[in-house]
Amino acid sequence: MSKKIILTILGLLILLIILFFVGRQVVLNSRASTTTTQLPTRENSYIFASPIQAQGNGQEKIRINVFLLDSQGLGVSQKTVTLSSTPMLNIEAVQPQTDDFGKAIFNLSSSLPGKYQISASTSDFVLKQQLSILFL
Repeated sequence: MSKKIILTILGLLILLIILFFVGRQVVLNSRASTTTTQLPTRENSYIFASPIQAQGNGQEKIRINVFLLDSQGLGVSQKTVTLSSTPMLNIEAVQPQTDDFGKAIFNLSSSLPGKYQISASTSDFVLKQQLSILFL
C-alpha cells in the first residue's frame, strides 16, 4: 500500500475516534433544562418509593421521589409538590420544591403498621400514578 492510502485510513480512524469521544461527552454532560418554559405534564411525571416497606415504629423511613417532567421529558424546576395520604403517616418534606431535574423528595414514617396509598400533586394537577407502601 502506498503511504497516501495509509495516511488517509489513519486520518479517518483518528477522526472517528475524536467524534466518538466528543459525542459521548455531550451525552454524559446533558442535564434537564432549568430554563424550560414548559409546564409539567401529568402523563410524563411520576412517583416512586424506596424501599416500599419499613417497620412501623416511627423511626424507619420510606423515601418518596416525585419527578415533574414536561412534554419533552425534561425536568421542570421550582414547582412545589405535596403528598396526600392518611393522617397516620408522618410526611417529612425534605425537598418539596423541584430541583433542576424536576425532583422533589419526601420521607415517610408511621407508628401504626398498615398499607397506605400515597398520591402526589402540584398546583396544576394530581399525578396519575399512586403508590402503595407498607409499614410492618
